[in-house]
Formats: sequence, structure tokens, C-alpha cells
Amino acid sequence: MKSRHVFILITLLVILDAFAINCSFAIVYFSGFFEVNHLSQPARFLITLNISYMIAALICRIYMFANVQNTELLYKKVMLTFVVQFFIFVLIAKQVLSGLSITLPLFYIFTSELLFFITIRLMIYISEKYYLKMDFFKKNIAIIGDHELGRRLEKFFLKNKLTVNFAGSFSDLNEVVMVDEKPVDNLRSSIKYAIENDLDEVYTTVFPKQSPALDQVLALAEQHCVRIRFVTSFIHYQRDQEAFSRANYRLSNYYDGIPILVNRKEPLTKLRNRIVKRCFDIVFSLAVILFVLSWLFPIIMILILIESRGNPIFSQLRSGRDNEPFYCFKFRSMRINADSNTQQATRNDPRVTKIGSFIRKSSIDELPQFFNVLFGQMSVVGPRPHMLKHTEEYRQIVDQYMVRQFLKPGITGQAQVNGFRGETKVPGQMEGRVKHDISYMENWNLLLDVKIIYKTITNALGGEDNAF
Repeated sequence: MKSRHVFILITLLVILDAFAINCSFAIVYFSGFFEVNHLSQPARFLITLNISYMIAALICRIYMFANVQNTELLYKKVMLTFVVQFFIFVLIAKQVLSGLSITLPLFYIFTSELLFFITIRLMIYISEKYYLKMDFFKKNIAIIGDHELGRRLEKFFLKNKLTVNFAGSFSDLNEVVMVDEKPVDNLRSSIKYAIENDLDEVYTTVFPKQSPALDQVLALAEQHCVRIRFVTSFIHYQRDQEAFSRANYRLSNYYDGIPILVNRKEPLTKLRNRIVKRCFDIVFSLAVILFVLSWLFPIIMILILIESRGNPIFSQLRSGRDNEPFYCFKFRSMRINADSNTQQATRNDPRVTKIGSFIRKSSIDELPQFFNVLFGQMSVVGPRPHMLKHTEEYRQIVDQYMVRQFLKPGITGQAQVNGFRGETKVPGQMEGRVKHDISYMENWNLLLDVKIIYKTITNALGGEDNAF
């Protein structure tokens, strides 16, 4: 199980360990323990030291995700890597460091290196004890179903404390309870528990054919931004792989050898894809801020202030990823009014100023959202964020509306470049927007983002009927 926080921890460990190795060499070298005739000799020593550690780290798999989330493993792996590095260094040194007296400097370097390694791991341990309390950085998950697979999965999650906050397991799914004189599947009650306790993911050993209410439960979960993951055995998956495919279940991952299936493809659940998209967002937003907003920002602000009083930057609470609200920035295109947080802009809207009309039609009003992108609240491409009021309204009447909230909102999106931009007068328009947003979520790749950005720019230059 991978998360960006563990990825950051691994990256930090790699950097600190590299610093420890080279700093140990520098301390010993400048302390005068080397007897050298030529500068190439200590250079060869340093290169050998680094290469031997890299080989040892690969052999011992010290930076694997599973090995950095457990304190005991953290120390065991570094000690094993240290020993392996020593023997590899000695083997290489016989070939490339002949004629150089290395016994004394080698002792001091490896002693210093070991002290550095232990200190770094101790710092990680202290940080981890604090980090484990920071539940808002981790996914809240639970398991539904009394099954051996569920118990195996529970052990796996308990080993990944830096990645997840395990809320517990729920069983007795085959029982039926009575609520308001109607039979209700306990699974629905468990999802209700998940919603009330802000769970992000629920893993279940139950499939729709075993639970008639599961389709309704899936819809209920998605409406509240709770992801459902289906747990099966490796043998079962291999035997019924075609049946799972027909039923629209897709293999998402293996946790401790257990296949985890999902009911829709989401490329951005993979860590490497999230890193690629985030790096693209940072580079692109910085380019726009430095090369466009740096000179355009003051011009637009002055023009807005000349025409109407008030803050030239309009910030509004909108629905973000997992339905978390955030302040979305725009150039103010309307006169100050009491309906700005509840009423969408309409064609020939009297609230829109003259400069506001221009910047809305040209999409310049959206440019401050590149700061939202830089802050990590938005992406360059994604579902457009809606006002909180509209999110609550449409989640009740548009099927799968909240599925779009699984992604970070975007400045532009697949729906917007395909004609679903601006005011939504009827639910059918929002349904079309949602279909495009879900299609984008299921088929994301970096090239798709580039195509949408290109189409956004060409549409803005050519003018759009729905931009008002």
C-alpha cells in the first residue's frame, strides 16, 4: 500500500543516508586519517563507498514501502544493509584501492556512518510517533465481512500505520435487521457508520450476488465520497477473472497477495500517476504565474477597481476533492452583491460589470486559480468546482454526481471543452457534465490533460457561446 507521505519519507531517508555516508567520509578525510600520494586515491575510496552502499541497499530492499512503516524493520534493515555494505566494500577495495592504507580510515568512516544511520532512524521514530496521531494525513478505512481474507487484510493494514488509519472490522453481514419494520442489509448500516465516521475507503468480502442491497449501498457510499473496495482470494480471482470482468470489476492492486477489485478504473489512485500529475500542475501553474500573471495581475486589478469598488479578487467556498470545501480565487467580474454565493451567472446578468464581461468571455477571470493549483487545492485539469449550495442540490437529483468529487477540481475540464460550460438550467446539462467528468477520471493520462488545455486555449481565443 503506497501513499505520498510514505513516498516522502523514503525520499527523505535516501537523501539523509547519502548525506550520512558522504559526511562520514568528509569528517575522516579532513581529520587527516588518510595517507595519500595522489588525490585520485580518496576519490576512488569515496566512489567505492557510495557504490557499495547502493548495491547493499538494493540487495536488502531497505527503501521498500513495507520496510519503512515498521520501526523494528527500519532498524533491522539498516543494520543488515550496513553489514552487507561493509563486505561489498572490502571486495571492491581489493581491486580498486590497492596501495592505499584503508584500515584505520575505514574503521572511523563505518563507525561514523553507523552513528549517523542510528540517529536518522531515531529521528524518524520520534517523528513517526507524532505522525501516527496526525490522522488527517491518512486514509480512514474499515473492513466489512467476517472472513479469513478480512482478517488477513486487517493484519496488513495494521502493518501500514503510516498510510492508513484502521477504524475496524464489521461482521454478521448475513443477518438481516429490522428498521422501521423494513428489512435492511447490515452492509447499509456499516456504510452509514462509514459516512458518520468520515471513512475514506471500505473493503468488503461481499459481492452484489451475495447481497441484493449492494448496488444501493454502492450508490450511497459514492454519494458521500466513500470508496468501496472488493476483497477476493487469488484462487477465486484467477478462476473467475472473466466473470469479474463481465461484471465490471477491475483489479486495482494486491495487498499481501490478496486481490483488491474496484467497480471502476481510476488511474489517479496509483501513486506514480498522482506524482506525475502534481509535478505537471506545479510546473504549469508556476509558468502561468511568472510569465502571465506577473504583469497581467496588476492591470486587471486596476481596471476592476476603476469600474467598481470592492476587493478585485473574489474568493468563494467551493467543493473540493472528497467534498472538502476550499476558497476558490477569481478576478471579481460582478458588482458586490448578496447573491454571489448562491446564484450562478446568467446571460446578460445585470451584476456583471463591463470589464467583468470581457474577462469572463476570455476566461481571464479564472487565472487566479493557478494559485489554488500551486497550493494543492486544485489541478489544472479536472472537474470544475461548484458552489457548496449547488453541490448539495445536485447530489440529490443527479446520478453519480458525487463520483466527480473523488478528484481534485480543475481550472478547466473535459466537460468544459465539450460544450458543458457555464450556467446549468436543467439537470440534464449537469448529467452531461458529470458523464464527462467520470470519463476523465476513468481514462486519465498526461496526454489527455495536454489535449484539454490546448482545446481550452483555442476555445477561449475563438470565443464560446456559454462564456458569459
